[in-house]
Amino acid sequence: MKSLAELVILVQKDDEEAFSQIVNSFKPLLIKESCRNGSFDEDCYQECMIRLYLALKKIDITE
Repeated sequence: MKSLAELVILVQKDDEEAFSQIVNSFKPLLIKESCRNGSFDEDCYQECMIRLYLALKKIDITE
């Protein structure tokens, strides 16, 4: 398994599998933050996914 830094670099090169691996690693947190009033909010989850993707694209990782 690749390190988080390696996966981020791959995401920045548009590797969908790397993004999927990161999402799977952070899925419990994404689900937790997507719960509103005690229930899962799909729209909030999608927004979290978009924000995660955009944040990963902006991270400056020096190799």
